Amino acid sequence: MERNDLPNYLFDKIALVEPYPEKVAPTRKRLDITAFFPGGSGLWMEDETDIIPDILVLGQDFSNVVEYESMMRNESTDLDGPTWRELIKLFSSASIDLKRCFYSNVFIGLRESKSMVGRFPGFKDKEFVKRNLEFLREQISIVRPNLVITLGRPASEMLSKLSDDLMIDWKDGKALSKPNNGLKHDIKIENIPYSCVALEHPSMRNSNVRRRVHYSDGIEYFGNEAEIKMLKDAMIIFDKIN
Repeated sequence: MERNDLPNYLFDKIALVEPYPEKVAPTRKRLDITAFFPGGSGLWMEDETDIIPDILVLGQDFSNVVEYESMMRNESTDLDGPTWRELIKLFSSASIDLKRCFYSNVFIGLRESKSMVGRFPGFKDKEFVKRNLEFLREQISIVRPNLVITLGRPASEMLSKLSDDLMIDWKDGKALSKPNNGLKHDIKIENIPYSCVALEHPSMRNSNVRRRVHYSDGIEYFGNEAEIKMLKDAMIIFDKIN
């Protein structure tokens, strides 16, 4: 599949998560801009490239209805927010090419509330969670990344539900709160191995990153340096595979 075919192919499949529960609205149209899927393309479109994404970056959910409609009217963009600002800075520090990534979410749908933070309201509907897990499995199968990066606790917990290897280690927020637990190699999902990195959500990174701890080559890294080193260590293994 070509790079620019990926967003449309996945968007055609989001009906898999229907019906939407209370306080969650469907994403009826996708914008061809740099923004997380499904509201945007899921691709870095600020530079011309034909690179096929081999890294999957997962947030919790796209946004709320008000912000989504603002983007539809070209009054704002996803790139304006703190998520992209901090993510660009972090990936630059870890020497990760933004064009190599597909940016998506573990939940499909829009919040009907004014708030864009906290747990997605769809978490309360167990059947909706199951349908989104199946769509997440579908995303991973289609993108076929070697590296999966989660942003924030909810994304790491949802990913853990797809793998027995992560189920214990990453449940209850332990991907972020437990020292030296944010980088995992050879994680099996549908018997295919992946490397996985759990990061603090970029929009809350400055408040939360101080708790991160990562050990590498006999050195203990803390806070911002811990997350940078996790990504660099993941990329060393990742690039060896490729």
